[in-house]
Amino acid sequence: MRTRFGFIATLLAIPLLAAPVALAPQAARAADGDDGYDDDAPDEDWVWEDGDELEDGTVDEGFYRLRAWPGHTWVEGRYDGATWVAPHWAPTSVPAGQVWVRGHRGPDGYWIPGHLRPAAVAGQVWVPAAVVGGVWVHGHFEPTERRVGEIWVPGHWAPNGAWIQGHWRPAHKDGHDWVAGHWRYGRWVPGHWRPTAARPGQVFVAGFWGPRGWVDGYWRPANRAGHHWVAAGWVKGAWMAGRWAAGKRPVVKRRFRVHPVAHMVRTRGAERRLWRNGKRQERKGEAQQRKGERMQDRGERTGNERLEKRGERVEKRGERKEKRGERKQRRAK
Repeated sequence: MRTRFGFIATLLAIPLLAAPVALAPQAARAADGDDGYDDDAPDEDWVWEDGDELEDGTVDEGFYRLRAWPGHTWVEGRYDGATWVAPHWAPTSVPAGQVWVRGHRGPDGYWIPGHLRPAAVAGQVWVPAAVVGGVWVHGHFEPTERRVGEIWVPGHWAPNGAWIQGHWRPAHKDGHDWVAGHWRYGRWVPGHWRPTAARPGQVFVAGFWGPRGWVDGYWRPANRAGHHWVAAGWVKGAWMAGRWAAGKRPVVKRRFRVHPVAHMVRTRGAERRLWRNGKRQERKGEAQQRKGERMQDRGERTGNERLEKRGERVEKRGERKEKRGERKQRRAK
């Protein structure tokens, strides 16, 4: 049996930059401090989805997802016969020549929403998502050819829904280390080269794969009088390169805030156990009531008043136990 922990919490987060550089805030925070919230998350309207307990006893941990995604519908997890169908976003329509790839829970506890991809790409094959070496590798196209001294970097989808093609990179670059791409807050942070040596007073701006090929990274001053640095990122569906902007960094008050994922998993896990215990107690109470009813029926049929009264007492104890279980479940919601 699959148990649904029907709690959906409304919370919040901060600007996420799906940039090939470390995600940086685009504006100073109105309030900063350890107040129990994750203010590095994008300032989006997130809801928390509790995990699912499957028939084999395993638990899919909970996660944050966007409350709404235009053109898509959230589908709750369910069993289709004996097969578990995980929760996911489903598009209202799929264009001809495209295939919908379902999303999944990211390693940081934010839902990776899924995307459209071309049905076919010349010279490439689609590699389904899989766990490789304990790490989830999202589905991607991979060339059928191999190149000596080069490594294929899988493509990914951008926040605007566009599929970014993969590319070849050198297996080695003098004075640099390759930083692998990773998921953060439901968005892909592309891999990039980073110098092994630092430069005093300077900050490295990572390169990225653009429409015309690889764009090299570069060093910039750590500070510039009368200006603040705006990191590269997606803004309203368009990619904006990193740049200096005049004046102080504006202070922006967040619209939404979220608790850290670890906090939600821990607290909701405790509530999930309470919910399970309450559900178990409710079922025991129901069974006890049925037992009492059977005893009463037998007492009435046989004229055994003692058995009938005993059945009434058993039924009432079952009712009380059922109500205690229901109260536990309500406390867990």
